[in-house]
Amino acid sequence: MGHEKTTDIEVMITEAITFTAKSSCMTSFENYYIQCPCCTSWLMGKSAKTESVSQSILYSDGMIVSDLLPINPQKVVLCPACAYFFWHDSQPVIQDEAQLNGFQPYPWSSWHLFGCNLLYNAGRKALINHYWHVLKSQRSLDQAKEISIRKSLLWAYNDLYRECQSISFKDFYKGKLSLRSWINLRRFNKESQRYFEAEKENFLDNLKPLIRLTEKEPDVDPAVLAELYREAGDFDKATAALSGIIRRTHFISSLQKHIKARKRHVFKVAG
Repeated sequence: MGHEKTTDIEVMITEAITFTAKSSCMTSFENYYIQCPCCTSWLMGKSAKTESVSQSILYSDGMIVSDLLPINPQKVVLCPACAYFFWHDSQPVIQDEAQLNGFQPYPWSSWHLFGCNLLYNAGRKALINHYWHVLKSQRSLDQAKEISIRKSLLWAYNDLYRECQSISFKDFYKGKLSLRSWINLRRFNKESQRYFEAEKENFLDNLKPLIRLTEKEPDVDPAVLAELYREAGDFDKATAALSGIIRRTHFISSLQKHIKARKRHVFKVAG
């Protein structure tokens, strides 16, 4: 039974990658190294070479996904060696592996997104729990750091819904997905949605303080506030935030449509 489930997931992921990626050139990365300030272990990081990204997707909450990988910088790190939380930008970045003096670094997969695999719902749930743990354990956060953590938690919650609208039965009908993969993806997305709905109260418990903190920022983009209000279900404030914006970009127009339709979930802007 376990082997059959793994096979289904592997088929689902393979066909989803084929369906999503538009180019044979996937994103390439440059390696760098940072050191845990607690146990001095070395961690290997990867930064995306944006010029080689074959497909980027921008979502309404500001998340950017390139070739199925989120490339927004991760600001807080959980050391895989000693479980110590530290801020990424507090440690110097080393480009030359020779400076590690022969020490073997922990791989990127061991600490990126706390080692959670977002291709599985268990990994998405674990990521949410990790960010809640950071919020509860890191006391006396300044405004910028708290916004960063709460925004990352918002993205983690939205990951449960992020791709639910991107796959339809038409994809099977047009031959883009096999029936088996369409059924597996639909089951996967339904499970994600059920967990999101079960977490709605906690979702709002994070979003409301994020809105209050964002409102205090001196140069806040009203479109960003409008998106946060929309996801919180406060469509009147979302409309008011957009009322003073003169520019009419694709994002603003899409945001207005979703506010008018009273839709709260994250949506794809471009890609």
